[in-house]
Amino acid sequence: MKKNITTLIQLKCFTIFILVVLPVFLATLYFKKSSAIFFVLNLLIGLASWTYLEYHLHRFWTHNKNADASKHAYQRHLHHHKHPTEIKVTARQRILLFSASIILFIVSVIWNSYFTIATGFIIGFSYSFFSHWILHQSWSTKIFPRLHRFHIHHHCKYPDRCFGFSTIFWDVIFKTAPPKDAMITERIIQFYHGHHH
Repeated sequence: MKKNITTLIQLKCFTIFILVVLPVFLATLYFKKSSAIFFVLNLLIGLASWTYLEYHLHRFWTHNKNADASKHAYQRHLHHHKHPTEIKVTARQRILLFSASIILFIVSVIWNSYFTIATGFIIGFSYSFFSHWILHQSWSTKIFPRLHRFHIHHHCKYPDRCFGFSTIFWDVIFKTAPPKDAMITERIIQFYHGHHH
């Protein structure tokens, strides 16, 4: 029964994602002769697609202890929740992702086709690895105050909310944002940034 409900929720989320992205895609058809607008819209579709997939995988895959396909992902993610400062992506991997994003962006500017959707997706993927690392730095509150707060809530108080770590957009759309009056104590902040004993 619970599996069927989860499947229906996933289908609902995916349908809403399509309804958000479809008008943007239709706009690309209308603005095909306006190269700058066409490029930006395709890039936005790719970015939105990645941020949705990030949200979806985080919510329904790495937080689903009952799904056979995601047991390993669930265990790894649970470890990250217990040890928030331990992040597996290395600086070398981030540099490689950043370099690939720059190259793809340049190719997309030159080519300016629907390939830009794939570029937006890869840039979103790369950005998520940077943003996740940044969200675990104490100074990230100055750059992404709301996203930082969401991520602390997800780690320490509401593991069933705040699934986006490169944007809060989908959490707002799917009503998985934390309660507006939710507080973050100093003790939670110390744990989150690894300053506990």
